[in-house]
Amino acid sequence: MKILLTESFQRDLSHLAPENREVAVSTLLKIPRIIKDTHQHQGVGLRKIHSSGIFEARIGLGLRMVFGYKEDTLILHRLGNHDEIRRYLKNL
Repeated sequence: MKILLTESFQRDLSHLAPENREVAVSTLLKIPRIIKDTHQHQGVGLRKIHSSGIFEARIGLGLRMVFGYKEDTLILHRLGNHDEIRRYLKNL
């Protein structure tokens, strides 16, 4: 599966502390495997959050990753706390 990082996601990732960035990258690399086998999502909290096919994965207690996927491409949209993700979803 290909992974596409949007400009927004790249910007969000660059603003994270190095230790949070490492955990975020580790989580995003797990997502293709989780999508194929939904029983592996424990700990990541993968769930659909928008009818347009947008999903969320938890990264620790305060960080969320928002993504979608089509065919063989994972599209990472945003990375932020709960409030930042809610604001993003209002604009969809």
